[in-house]
Amino acid sequence: MPKETFFHLSKEKQQRIMKAAKKEFSRAPLGEASIAQIIKDAEIPRGSFYQYFEDKEDLYFYYFKSMHRNSREELRIAMEQANGNLFDGFELYFSKMVTDIIQGPDGAFYQNLFMHMDYRSFHKVAPPFGRHPGHSVQQHKMQAEEWQAFYDSVDLSTLKLNNQEELKTLVKLLMHVVFSTVADGYRQLQVEDKELDVSKFESEFRLKLNWLKNGATKETIDQNEQGKEG
Repeated sequence: MPKETFFHLSKEKQQRIMKAAKKEFSRAPLGEASIAQIIKDAEIPRGSFYQYFEDKEDLYFYYFKSMHRNSREELRIAMEQANGNLFDGFELYFSKMVTDIIQGPDGAFYQNLFMHMDYRSFHKVAPPFGRHPGHSVQQHKMQAEEWQAFYDSVDLSTLKLNNQEELKTLVKLLMHVVFSTVADGYRQLQVEDKELDVSKFESEFRLKLNWLKNGATKETIDQNEQGKEG
């Protein structure tokens, strides 16, 4: 999170810094982005940058969170549209998310993010399920209430789960599939040197979703039973 001094700046100056961040992080991934270019575009002294942010990474993930949608709320809406069916809801959620990522105004930023994503950055951008060290007590409470509203919207009678604690574990797994599918899709397209295609991402996600929903093991007929049927 930015330092307190950043939030004391005028809205115009904050927006100028964020606009400069978007431009540079859309041009290059985090590791290759230039602080010098950001402060030049933002028209601030280099020393001021470190009064506002700890480092380049601090600004990067703050920018991501500033323009990122509320995943918990979008999941809840998708679940309502799917009448509480967890897997149908996640399919709706993924379709909207991947369309926004690829075709939205921040497409270049997302492409750099996902094509260079490692374990650490994955956990920085994936929706947090527990307490976040940078959040206030009020923010933690609001986050917990939003997640609970989502869990309550899921129809447990359609799932082989015993309680909401098991549902939380399944949701975490599904969120990992969401983000890893997007990251893998970007990397694969880079290797194949093809254009981004929303339908390819959706197809890959649907395949993984069906494995989780129905299993990947074929049902086998016992040989003795098969003989009796003959």
